Amino acid sequence: MYNYQAYTCPIESELEFPEFLPVNGNNTHGPPITIRYGDVPAELENPTGRGVLYQATANQFLLKMDGIAHYLVRNGNEIIVQLAESSLESDVRVFLLGSCLGALLHQRGVLVLHASGIGTQKGAFLYTGPSGIGKSTLLGELLRRGHRMLVDDVCAVTPDVSGYPIVQPAYPRTRLWADTARKLTLETAGLERTRPEMEKYERQIPDQFWDQPAPLRRIYHLTSNNKDELRLNPLPRIQTFGAVLHNTYRHVFLDGLEMRKPHFDLVSAVASQVGVTRVVRPSGGFKLTELADLIEQDMEAL
Repeated sequence: MYNYQAYTCPIESELEFPEFLPVNGNNTHGPPITIRYGDVPAELENPTGRGVLYQATANQFLLKMDGIAHYLVRNGNEIIVQLAESSLESDVRVFLLGSCLGALLHQRGVLVLHASGIGTQKGAFLYTGPSGIGKSTLLGELLRRGHRMLVDDVCAVTPDVSGYPIVQPAYPRTRLWADTARKLTLETAGLERTRPEMEKYERQIPDQFWDQPAPLRRIYHLTSNNKDELRLNPLPRIQTFGAVLHNTYRHVFLDGLEMRKPHFDLVSAVASQVGVTRVVRPSGGFKLTELADLIEQDMEAL
């Protein structure tokens, strides 16, 4: 068995994960997670939600990735993996670290956002937006400037004892498309591909990882338009709920997991206490340096 930590939870796993940090009892406070090999049912009994690749009930989530693995996530504390013949370890980990880990956190009643983010002495700053908008690219530029990563992709937010939202540290891995690596002048030679057929690479950054929970200070929601300008627009409070809601990670799982009402309450708590700023960038060009300058200045002013 391997012993790791992520999201301040101890993880006991039969699968090896180069992405996770070794367990550190001083940094683990949440309930443990077990990841093991085993038989997974072909169907769930009376699923309350389903899609092409998944089924869900209040305490179970089944993901079927034929040719890779079938996964069963149970009770917010266990992931069972049934491997397909000749499956690649990297492929198996991709779906476990994405949809399966996201479903497990949903089962725990955590607010799960699709976001990248950094940790600072002021707190956590998250970057949200649709796939391909540049969340990981912006994170890469901020890392190049010396900032420390808190999360990239599956982001867990929990309330503290007073009800204020806290971002839990994920694990020190970020992913880079080849064109993003070129923008950041990073070499991809020697980096493992996320999947063999993709020009996307796994970058481990343990020395630039913020490993402590951090209060959520601001969410920056990335958008683009056809104008050659960069702009930051703080949203009025009445619009922050929708901005947080629409960046939920795998929100389609919520109905089957019977977590829609708790999720609504979590989104409301974040939207009422944390500001959201819409970031507008040109669709025809990233202007990465100027964008990072603008966001750094805004974070510094908060």
